[in-house]
Amino acid sequence: MKTIYTHFETVIITAYIAKQEIALLTKSGKHYQGKIQSMMTEEGFYINDQFIYWTELATIDLKEEYFHFWRHVMTKTSR
Repeated sequence: MKTIYTHFETVIITAYIAKQEIALLTKSGKHYQGKIQSMMTEEGFYINDQFIYWTELATIDLKEEYFHFWRHVMTKTSR
């Protein structure tokens, strides 16, 4: 697992595209885990049924499958 501390919007959008599960921690200390839902706004996004404000994100943990997915995509596009 890799912990992300910046570029949250990019990571959330790519996790949604890749349909990958993530775990995140909010600044208030709450932990959430699941898949990103299609409803995203300027204020935040949904993980499972919980709305998370962009400004409340502290860290995102990405599982190894996230990186395998993108390596596979990049291999296909570089041919």
